This record gives sequence, structure tokens and C-alpha cells, in this order.
Amino acid sequence: MRRVLSSVLCVLLGSAFANAQVTNVFTYQGQLTEGGQAPSGAFDLRFRLFDQPTDGTPIGGILCVDNLQVVDGRFTVELNFGSVFNGASRFLQVEVRPDTGAACDITSGFTVLTPRQRLTATPHASYALTAATAATASNASLFNNQLPTFYTNAANLSAGTLPDARLSSNISTLSGAQTFSGVKTFSTAPAFTSAGSPFSVASSSRVTNLNADLLDGLNSTAFAGATHSHDASAIVSGLLADARIPAGIPRTAITNVFTDTQVINVPSQTPLTLIGSNSGGTWVNLQNTGGGRTWNLIATGTSNSEGAGKLLIRDQSALAVRMALDSAGRVGIGTTAPSSLVELAQADAMLRVRNTNDPGGGFIQDTFSTLQLGMYNPTATGWGAVPANSQRSMFGIQNTGRVGTLVNSGGSPIWRNTIDDGNGNAVFSGTIAAANTPRIKHVSGSAFLGVISNDSRTLIENITVTVPAAGFLHIHCHAVLYVYTTTPTASTVILELKETTGPEVLVKESPLRLSPPLSGPDMSMESSQVINHVIPVDAGTRSYKLRVRHTGLGGGGGGTLQDADITITYYPSSL
Repeated sequence: MRRVLSSVLCVLLGSAFANAQVTNVFTYQGQLTEGGQAPSGAFDLRFRLFDQPTDGTPIGGILCVDNLQVVDGRFTVELNFGSVFNGASRFLQVEVRPDTGAACDITSGFTVLTPRQRLTATPHASYALTAATAATASNASLFNNQLPTFYTNAANLSAGTLPDARLSSNISTLSGAQTFSGVKTFSTAPAFTSAGSPFSVASSSRVTNLNADLLDGLNSTAFAGATHSHDASAIVSGLLADARIPAGIPRTAITNVFTDTQVINVPSQTPLTLIGSNSGGTWVNLQNTGGGRTWNLIATGTSNSEGAGKLLIRDQSALAVRMALDSAGRVGIGTTAPSSLVELAQADAMLRVRNTNDPGGGFIQDTFSTLQLGMYNPTATGWGAVPANSQRSMFGIQNTGRVGTLVNSGGSPIWRNTIDDGNGNAVFSGTIAAANTPRIKHVSGSAFLGVISNDSRTLIENITVTVPAAGFLHIHCHAVLYVYTTTPTASTVILELKETTGPEVLVKESPLRLSPPLSGPDMSMESSQVINHVIPVDAGTRSYKLRVRHTGLGGGGGGTLQDADITITYYPSSL
């Protein structure tokens, strides 16, 4: 939408009152229209001066008014472009944008209003426009349209040479004698071509590096008399004799004793190398004089009794080698000639495996021709079967092949349960109570029942089993019956398995049907009745019984129990 600057009123401030001081500030009043309407709100305005109504050269800087309140299109601002009004025409260019919060240094979004406004003085402002140039404006053509002050500004000189007489007394000349009261620094070396002394120095203070080129870059202090101290940094050639070196400096040809911590900090993969050519080996001593011991780290040579090419850790205080590493990578503790990857050699050698969660620990010990495993109690109080400050072997493997548990708290081991008695025979002492093997309980019975008529009899009473853990019970029941009926009416003889752990419960039954003409003992029938039942169980005690029962339609029955048995087998839940 097009914005138009419809009217302008220009007044120079300071010219409204005869006695007021003339300044460069003037008040600019204008009116904006947008689409034929006078807008209200916040706007940003930029102002620039030109010497022509179009194009031309900018005069002065750019003035910006941020967030100016415009009411019905009208606004008033104060502008100051400086001393730019010399009588020549000036044209004001106005740029406007609705305020969006952007600062004046953000130049995007401005619309240039056309045409530029020609600035003219109001009647009261004529003094302000002409006062500064009234005495000279009429002759401005004689000064190339410049004010006289232009030619009094040295920055505007572009040709010619100033005579020496126009120079200040502080400016040095090539032909005159110079006296410098301030410090002078030369960025390049000055050259003096005058014969004799090129200049004189009235001060007695030493001039730094004076005549240094005559003394190989050194000043006179580097060559002070014998009573003066010398600066070692001035020595740039030659070698100092050892006698001139302080005692605190280490030398390569003598034994050096370091009294402070030494740190080697280099990127090399091998920061320190110790080389010895003695056939007795290369020794490194680690000594603690604060109540400790002296230890040797030795790379053996041909004269070492342990053999050449080994790495030894030696207790010098006890004159004993504690650990050896040979060229094959075998480690020996208590021996300098290990025969396996790791070898422990000692009378009744013992390797301890300690559990830090409790005061005790385990150990492996080779003693009495038996490799023994046991427990060790290091505390002052006894716990379990191991007395305080003692050990007890509990498992062993003998050189004869015997394997098993044993007791040994000192002296020869006493075997308890063994898998091999030394002759290839497996031997178990004591009672074997394994919860993970099947357990069997069997009960049998035989009795004469007489005649059973609509009644029941117990064959085997209260078979009790103890279940060690969760698993299964397999119950097998068997009975041999001689049965008959005393009436022509059909009836049934039933073999029953009941659980009596709590209230009596029928578990399973096996029926036998009786029909005529089985009337009387002379017409009896022999029958073998079987019950098989599997039931899951938890740990605990369970009880069962075996019964026989007769049922009929008012008729009689009879029979004799020949044999009966029940077998209960326990199986663990996982095999």
C-alpha cells in the first residue's frame, strides 16, 4: 500500500528568539497518508540530506527515529545534521516503516517517500541559515565555494610543502641539532654516517645494547670485572669444566644420588632404559629406610646361580629370591626353576582363596602326599568346626587315586567318605540320604475277611511316607480276592485307595462285578485287582490305607482276602 508524505513544515530551532543561541537543530513536522487515510500508531523514520531533489550527493549522516508515535498521520521530530547549511539548497529524504520492534540498525522494511522535501528557512529562521556564513557567503565563489575554515584545516591540504618556519619547535629537521627529552624507539636500525662520534649522551646511565655489534651482541655487563657477578646466559660457546658445575647437577660418569622426586614425562614408548653388561645381572634396588626392607629387581646374567635370562624379585634383607619369571613365561613362587606355567614350591605349600564377606576363607594345600581342600579361620574366635587361628582340611585327593572327604587339623588326614579306596573300589561310609534319588516304601498283608454284605473292610492300615521335597508319588496297589454272591442278585466288590493325611478321602478305586450263578463258596471267582495312581506332592508327611467294599441290591456277598500289597515310590520334581 502506498504511503505519501503530504505536507511539511520546517522551522530552525534557536532562531525563534532574537537573543537565543543559534544551533543546528531544527524541528520537522509532517503528515503521512496511507491509501488516502491518515494512519495512527508507532512508526520508524529515517532522514537523509541531499544536494539535489533526485540522485545527488548525501550531505551529513543518516538520522533515525525509532518507535515514533504518529497521530492521525501527523508527527514532529527534531533533527540535527550538523553544520551543513551554508546557503546551498538542501533536500530532505524521508523513509518510513511500521514499527515491528526492530532497532534502527536493521535497515530492512523502510519505504522511501517521494518526492524529497526541499528545506527552506522560515522568516524567523533566516538568521539561522545565514548567520554562520553571512560575512563570507557573498565571496564564496572566490574560495571555490568553500568556507575560509576549509583552508585552515591541515587535513584539507593536498599539494605543496610547508616551509620550515611553519613547523613547531618540537619537529626535528635534518640539518639542525636535536635534543630529545622523551624515550625514542627505532623500529629499524638508524645509520650514522658522520665522522667521529655521531651523537653525544649527557646521561651517565647505561644505554641498552650500545655498541653491542662490536661485542658479538653482548653489552658491557657481560664482561664485568672479577668482583661482579656474571650472567651465564651470555655464554654462547665453549664447554664448562666439571669443576665449574654445581654439585647438585647429575653427571653421567659418576654415581648420582637424587634427594627429591624425579618425574620422566615423555611421549616415548620406552621412557627409561637401564642397561648393564655385568655377567652377574642388572640389578635395580628398591630401598625403604623408614623401617622397611630392601628389594632387588634382577635381570640375570650368565654368572647368576638361578640361570641367565630370568627376571627375579629378591628380598635382599633375607638374601632370598621370592619370585622368578623365566624366558618361557613360567612363574615360580618359592622356586627359581618353575616346571609349569605357575608353580608354588614350599614345605606343605598352600594356596589360599579368601572370601572377604566373612572372617574365614578356603585353601588348597599339598601335604602328606595328598592334595587337600579346606577352610581357614584367621579370627580370634572359633566358628563352625574350625578353631580360631587354625585350619582344617575337608576334602582330599591322594596320590593313590583316593578321593573323598577327610578331617585334618594337623598331622596325617583321616578319611571319612571316599569314592575310591585306593584300589579302584568305590566306598561310601555312613548313611546316604539323597533327596534327588527315588525312595520306595512297600507294605503287604494277608487276612480272612469272611462274608462281606453291603459293608467294607480295611486291608492295609495307615501307610505313612515322608516326602523330602516337591516331587511326585507313584502308588501301586494290588489285591487277590476270592469272591462269590449268596443271592442271585448282581453286586460289586470294590478295591479302594484312600488318603488319611487329613480327613479321609477316596483317591482311586478298582471295581469287580459279581453276577449269578456265583452263589456260594463252591462257585467263587479268583480276581487280581490293581490300582495305579500318580500324584504331585510337596515336602511333608502323607498317609494312605487300602480297603475292600461290597455293594449290592439287597443281596449278600462274600469273599476271602488272599494277598494285598501297596508300594509307594517318591520321585523328585526334576531328574
